[in-house]
Amino acid sequence: MNARRLVLIAGAILLVAGVIALLVPVSITGNGKSIGCGNAVAADTSQAESANGQTVADVPILNQIVPHTDYVAECQHAVSSRRSWSIPLAGIGVLVGAGSFVAPGSGTVS
Repeated sequence: MNARRLVLIAGAILLVAGVIALLVPVSITGNGKSIGCGNAVAADTSQAESANGQTVADVPILNQIVPHTDYVAECQHAVSSRRSWSIPLAGIGVLVGAGSFVAPGSGTVS
């Protein structure tokens, strides 16, 4: 197998891994259940908004502070975190794949 083909395969693997990571659903755990957040391509915070509406944080209790978990913010953070590594991974895959056409093809790798 020559070096050009090896670099092309490595780039294709990185690209496919990045695209799969973008399309796999993102979820968070809240109140012991999983809350869907969409995927890294299209975030969907409707379940998180529904979970925010089910908390008792909006009910005033005299001299007490009820902790409130903002599931929408957690969903946005989880989606942003997924995007922060999957988009560069796919981009590196494209660059490595394109670099295989520039690499010399006469050398062989054993």
